[in-house]
Amino acid sequence: MQIQQPFTVADMLKRPTFAKAKVMAGSRGLNRPVRWVHVLEVSDAASFVNGQELILTTGVGLDGKEESVFHFVKQLVECGVSGLCIELVQRFTDIPRSILQYADTCAFPIIVFKEEVRFIEITQDIHACLINRHHHRLVALEAISNRFLQLTLRPQGTLGILKLLHQETGCAVWLRDDWGTDITFPESCEKERFLKKGTCRQPIIALDMQVGELYLDYRGEAKEYIQLILDQAAIAIAQELLRRLSLEERRLRKVQKWIDDCLHSGRADIPAPLSSVLSSGGKIVLAAVHTDLHSLSSPTECPLSHEDIAILQWVRRAYSTFARFGILGWFASHGDLWSIVLADAQPSSPVPFLQRIRESFTHLFRQTDSSCFNCQYHWTVGISRIFSSLSEAPAAWQQAKQALKIRPRFAAHTAKRKPDRKHGERSPDCPFHLVFYDDLHTWQLFLQVDPAVLSDYISHQIGPLLDYDRENGTELVHTLETFLNSGQSKQQTAKALFIHRQTLYYRLEQISSLLGENWDSPSRRLALDTALAARNFLRSQENRHASHRISK
Repeated sequence: MQIQQPFTVADMLKRPTFAKAKVMAGSRGLNRPVRWVHVLEVSDAASFVNGQELILTTGVGLDGKEESVFHFVKQLVECGVSGLCIELVQRFTDIPRSILQYADTCAFPIIVFKEEVRFIEITQDIHACLINRHHHRLVALEAISNRFLQLTLRPQGTLGILKLLHQETGCAVWLRDDWGTDITFPESCEKERFLKKGTCRQPIIALDMQVGELYLDYRGEAKEYIQLILDQAAIAIAQELLRRLSLEERRLRKVQKWIDDCLHSGRADIPAPLSSVLSSGGKIVLAAVHTDLHSLSSPTECPLSHEDIAILQWVRRAYSTFARFGILGWFASHGDLWSIVLADAQPSSPVPFLQRIRESFTHLFRQTDSSCFNCQYHWTVGISRIFSSLSEAPAAWQQAKQALKIRPRFAAHTAKRKPDRKHGERSPDCPFHLVFYDDLHTWQLFLQVDPAVLSDYISHQIGPLLDYDRENGTELVHTLETFLNSGQSKQQTAKALFIHRQTLYYRLEQISSLLGENWDSPSRRLALDTALAARNFLRSQENRHASHRISK
């Protein structure tokens, strides 16, 4: 289907009512679009036109002076009028050369009738033609809209819509949305061309939110009709997105039961792909996910909320991201948590399973961070140990939830030290947090111990240092921790603390006097390491509870 061009001055001259008309000037402007025909017999033209009209006049409202006529024509040009038709019978018998030269310079058509014409016949004819063209455009637009909507019910509906949009306009198209869709058609098109000035752009709106953008590389005339086609395509794409989200929601609810059974009893009617992984001795892990989004609406609530869309968007991206790293994934909601069953679909991969899980979540978080839709929410993920028997699932689920409890720690010290990636620490402003149960080391034990018991142990082992730092504003505990972490290397410790070697020697003497002469013996060092780790653990828990209270 050819692009429907606007009705121009040249088209108007082909009408029977203009059979005896003659173009006197401005022939370069015959391609100007005509939206309406208007009779004007007053000198103040600017007050009565909006642009793209064809003006009919006998000159009765003008005083006949060349200066007045020139001012009249100049107003029409400046107001964007498409052309001027003058009846050279009563008021005018000729048009001054200066006006014709001005019209030629501005490519402003001046058309004359050298005998009387009935303006009412001209206006009726042109208006009927314009209305008829507008009607045909609406009919064509409705037909295109119906074809767009039909494509939403077919496989690869979005791609079909883009192909049809390209076919109808003859222009390259580009779609990108917050669900990770990034398609150009034809595929060879460079995306930079769509970002140039003048390109048609239409936002994709779903549930009163912009969730993407549709571009059309069109820079010709008649943009109004092209924009209408683009708008209908955007509506169809939004409906296709919502349909896919509804299917995603139903898929999530379908797997809910077997995942619930798996996590609580270690027995479930699992899907064939997961059964195949387990029967071949494959590896699986469980992930516990917490977000400040609410869970999906209940099945009786038909409309999806904004937060539902955000969750489904994240899940949909997660499926494709895991697949890229050779991982199968299944999701289920559990109150304020989400569980993910992750199975190794590529056991022969040279990259270890846990490493691929880490890389996949990192990639997923990076994608989510770039999405205006999801970056406003915080996501925390705890990963269990690897297991290969379904009966181990309940214990693995507890591990994942325990890892989830380890939130950003040392909040008071983040300005002094880089985040500790070993325990999944992140900066306070980062909306994502990932921690593996295997990375917790001694913290795995601390999670099982009464905090009061840990506090008593810490006080018994490093209490004198804590008291001394509190009373004197020193950093003996931090110095001890750095010294032990550096393998008791004085040179590395001084460098890490940015202090002179003599200052370090003095601090170590203070530590020795407070802890006793044998404080650096192997057995005592183990006790001190454990106490320092327990102190960091309790501080992380205090920070987690404080963050939870603030979020509430």
